[in-house]
Amino acid sequence: MSLQLEHDSSSPVQEHLNELTARVTLILFLASLTTIAWLTQVDAILDLLLGHLNPCVDDCLNLFDPARWSAIRWMTAAILGIISVMPMVLYQVWKFSKPGLLPAERKWMKYWFFTVAVGMLITVVSTIGVLFPMMFDTGHQTHESMQLDARYDAVQMLSIVIAVIWTEMIVTCAILAMMLAGVFGMLNEESADWWRTRIYGISLLLLLASLPEFGGLAVFLGAISVAFIELCSTKWLHAPVPLFMGHSSIMDSEGGIRNVLLVDCACSGAALPIPQPLNSKIPVLSAYSLCSSNSERDALLETAMQHRLTDIIISGCSSEPLPNSFKSNCLKLGCNLRGLDLLQTQSHRTLPSPFSITEIELKIASLVDPWPSSKIPQRIFSILENSNVRELVIDTRRINESWGMQMKTDQVLLTLDAQHSLQLMKEIEPLGIKTTLL
Repeated sequence: MSLQLEHDSSSPVQEHLNELTARVTLILFLASLTTIAWLTQVDAILDLLLGHLNPCVDDCLNLFDPARWSAIRWMTAAILGIISVMPMVLYQVWKFSKPGLLPAERKWMKYWFFTVAVGMLITVVSTIGVLFPMMFDTGHQTHESMQLDARYDAVQMLSIVIAVIWTEMIVTCAILAMMLAGVFGMLNEESADWWRTRIYGISLLLLLASLPEFGGLAVFLGAISVAFIELCSTKWLHAPVPLFMGHSSIMDSEGGIRNVLLVDCACSGAALPIPQPLNSKIPVLSAYSLCSSNSERDALLETAMQHRLTDIIISGCSSEPLPNSFKSNCLKLGCNLRGLDLLQTQSHRTLPSPFSITEIELKIASLVDPWPSSKIPQRIFSILENSNVRELVIDTRRINESWGMQMKTDQVLLTLDAQHSLQLMKEIEPLGIKTTLL
């Protein structure tokens, strides 16, 4: 499934691949230049680092494997080279990804880039500056207490430091990705498995692929990393869906689960807002003008994707004025699009009605789907039974035939087909409500 947003340009796959190749080539070229530049200084950097990590007062570091030392030098220079071009890497990733992201995803990615940069800096500085010197010093004191001759492999020491820092960086990126997704409402109990599959899968793949020389230790680090990410993200992994808090999914006549959303669209200020509180099982999302705002339509599509909406009901209009591209995207998402057409109801009044909430509830109750058509009279009866309505006007005409009709303030308008209207009039007769059939 792929959405074609209104601001998207239709480009062939080869064009995207060419763009990706150009950006990756630029990054690799710059990283190669900075790596060569760091090679001229890497010996002094490694000497300074080993001097900081060395737990001995005298010289107890040895070089048992010169070939691996050469590999460490190149790997250190490559890491420093990649870090040097990291701003360019983030910029190129952002420029390539931005056109294909929805509004909340763009916001998530921007914050993730910033927090990852800060988090990695803090992680590396604290690990090299505090954690490993303390651990090596503790281990050296243990050796001395056992009267062992301390001889440490400099290559192995650096390999362990690099492996741990690499693991910490992956875990930091994963934790921040999950936490920010939770903060922006993208991660909850409904989408938890989607995020787990991707974040845990990528993290484990990176750890196992980049630490092959550590064997079983890499597997252990992977398991610990996943457990730690899960622990830090528990608050959001088990959080209820924000949009549906206080509401529940609806079971239709065929036993299917339906997630229905009512969009309170103001139609650029022409439609009155839905009064609150509304006695309905459907959550309400506010919008100013879906017909004229690309950003609001994109945000609604993103909401439909995140919460797996099956039905979107527009309050102001009948949904017909919405662009065909938006309707097509809703169809791709498996989401039905309808409208209450409250602007039509509003046009029949010159004065506000004290029963505006009741009229909207009756509009919702008269919807055929996801509720069964045969239960429409019973649903309307339950609303009228608990209301103070004394006069009900049932309009069975087509929209063009009812144009110009004006309602009194104490009258409640209900648009319904003729068959259900007759059934309803029989059912509400005991309520003593005056009914007028048009």
